[in-house]
Amino acid sequence: MVDTHAPHVQLQPENAIILPKWSGTRNDASTNDLVALIPFLEYIAGMSIEDVRKVIQSYEGTHIPTEFHRRETLARDAFNKRLADEKAKSPRGGSAVGGLASMLGLKTSPQMAVPGQPSMAEGFAQGKMLSDQMREQGQRNYEALEKEIRENGAKWLKEMEEEEKKAQAEQMQTMQSGVLGFFGGSSGAPPPATPTTS
Repeated sequence: MVDTHAPHVQLQPENAIILPKWSGTRNDASTNDLVALIPFLEYIAGMSIEDVRKVIQSYEGTHIPTEFHRRETLARDAFNKRLADEKAKSPRGGSAVGGLASMLGLKTSPQMAVPGQPSMAEGFAQGKMLSDQMREQGQRNYEALEKEIRENGAKWLKEMEEEEKKAQAEQMQTMQSGVLGFFGGSSGAPPPATPTTS
């Protein structure tokens, strides 16, 4: 949870990031903080972290965007050094990238490749860390979705409207049938028996 008011998350503060309130204006530093938090949130989502509490706790007492940038810079330096070392061992590059993937604990297979897009190994060879590749993939997914909406949005809205009208008509028919049956209408159900007294 991302909020600006700690009491809103008092039941589970360990799952929350509290930011200063923002106005949304161009020069508002707090608005910039919100935007600067995106890489951190992308990392959490992209790495499929099961327990965000541990990650958030590791940033306790820091300005998360600044600290995340610092850590990412250190990781990038280490990544580039490993890549250079592996390439020095294997000038052809192929096994160097495979070695680097193994060192990072990543298993690559042909099934992981997305047709028409660079493989993880190719990304490593280009000096792209896993987080860089995840961001690029997210951007490609966003652009593909935006294209689909531009091309098919009107059609989808029309289909949704037709489905909604159909569902409303069916619901109204069901309600009318139930009411008519209850009051002895022509629904085919017999009217309720009237109790007699003697």
